[in-house]
Amino acid sequence: MTPFPHLRLPRLHARLMRTALSAALFLSLLLAPATAENTPDRDSDAIIDGYHDFQTLRETAHNLADAHETVTVEKLGTTLGGRGVGLITLAHPDVDPATNPAILILGQEHAPHLLGSELALRIAADLAEREDLLRRVTFYIIPRPSPDASEAFFTLPYYQRTTNLRPTDDDNDGLHSEDGPNDLNDDGYVTQLRIADPEGTHTPHADDDRVMVKAPPDTPADERYTIITEAKDDDGDERIGEDGPGGVAFDLNFPFEYPYFKRGAGPHQVSEVETRSVADFAFDHPNIAAVFTFSPRDNLLHPWKPNPGAEQQRIKTTLQSDDAPYYGQIIERYKTHHAAGDPPPAMEGGGDFVQWAYFHYGRLSLAARAWAPPKAEGEDAPDHRDLAVLDWFEREGMDGFVDWQVIDHPDYPGKRVEVGGFKPFVRLNPPAEMLDDLADTHGAFVVDLAEMLPRLVLRDVKVEPLDGGLVRVTVRVVNEGSLPSVMRMGAINKVPEPVRLKLELPDDPDAELLTGDSRVTLPALRGNGGSHEQTWLIRTEAELLQLTVEGPAVHGDSHEVEW
Repeated sequence: MTPFPHLRLPRLHARLMRTALSAALFLSLLLAPATAENTPDRDSDAIIDGYHDFQTLRETAHNLADAHETVTVEKLGTTLGGRGVGLITLAHPDVDPATNPAILILGQEHAPHLLGSELALRIAADLAEREDLLRRVTFYIIPRPSPDASEAFFTLPYYQRTTNLRPTDDDNDGLHSEDGPNDLNDDGYVTQLRIADPEGTHTPHADDDRVMVKAPPDTPADERYTIITEAKDDDGDERIGEDGPGGVAFDLNFPFEYPYFKRGAGPHQVSEVETRSVADFAFDHPNIAAVFTFSPRDNLLHPWKPNPGAEQQRIKTTLQSDDAPYYGQIIERYKTHHAAGDPPPAMEGGGDFVQWAYFHYGRLSLAARAWAPPKAEGEDAPDHRDLAVLDWFEREGMDGFVDWQVIDHPDYPGKRVEVGGFKPFVRLNPPAEMLDDLADTHGAFVVDLAEMLPRLVLRDVKVEPLDGGLVRVTVRVVNEGSLPSVMRMGAINKVPEPVRLKLELPDDPDAELLTGDSRVTLPALRGNGGSHEQTWLIRTEAELLQLTVEGPAVHGDSHEVEW
């Protein structure tokens, strides 16, 4: 039986899908604020069928909350486009969510990666019914942290936009957003231009001239091309498409290795409502023990590597060696759920949420692309990833590529200019009929991750009455969870709140603690059996005391001691 019965997207006839989608889009158009981009009417399209636009995603989340006491929905902030950065909290109704360790799930770090928000929404629907798990673990899910940028997925012409609606002047001409991409062949997609150029850096692949590859040094001049986004010089400055709509990219605006002056990075770190909302929420919730992000910056199938030689540097930029075994353990667990074969390279670069969550926020930070077009197997399988994608399109009967078409380009008179290439979104987001199975596998992994969280228990409690009303109390705190009580990176940057062992003196006005502190800060305890022994010497006539492990991001323990 599937664990996602509530959010099954029906495999309906295309006509029914067109009707439902048109109704949703019409509702979104009516309800959109004046500052938001409105979505035009258009026929159903395979690129977006089965995916939630902002309005339908919001309605689905609120319907989930209406149906389950374990679910609450709130807004962390309002974007420039008038859309909310939504949060779904999953916790047992009898438990304060802040008192349990939590996992933060970010549905979509990279705006065109709509797959992430779809999987996050489905995972929320599954977790809503797992009351036993929710008694012990809280889940915070932010399905679509950059909704303005993601709404381009549903707006004609389709363009793989990464930035929000902040007005920016990318070409420093005193204007903003005046020279962006254009749909020059009126096919509804913004793809690419390939321009015959003796000094061009690309050339057609020998096995399929639709695919453009880096030109070897000996490539003849008449086989070289320059590749740019489909656009023209709208502002007359002799540059093409250099100042498009928006904005700031969510995955370039975080402080870790912030890419100063890079287009899309923003005027400064955490400058946007979207990034501030997420960062503030994270810091306001110290019970978050782990972060799981759907992102092309995949570190589950492309693991981070430790560099012991760099660990002595003041600024840490590589995975800490002490944390590496835990990442390795989790990666092996992930692969039991999702065998992705030969995944594409992970997206690189700083300013992203995934690295920030580890290096600055100090938590275990995991990221999954979740899907990529699979490569065929066998001797005849294409050896280039773009060829493999085209091969997969053909096997699946998908129309994911715009064949190259010669056009008259006003800015390249007398030159051969062609428009075409991969349709936007299709290499990042699978057909909707694949979403439920992908949610099943990743939801199962999230449950496994929850069971691995640190669990600190009190063992070998010993009380020794001594002469003169003295009592020696000894206890061993043991981490029976798979993950450490604090990641090494967290211990270095001191962001996670420390875990403490608390001793409550007996109800005796003359009781006196002679050695030790009533609250002891525990060292980081490794997973799978890491321990710490603590001893106190007390003067008391009472015969009862309480020991408690306190820490927002761990499963704690409490023990009443009598003698």
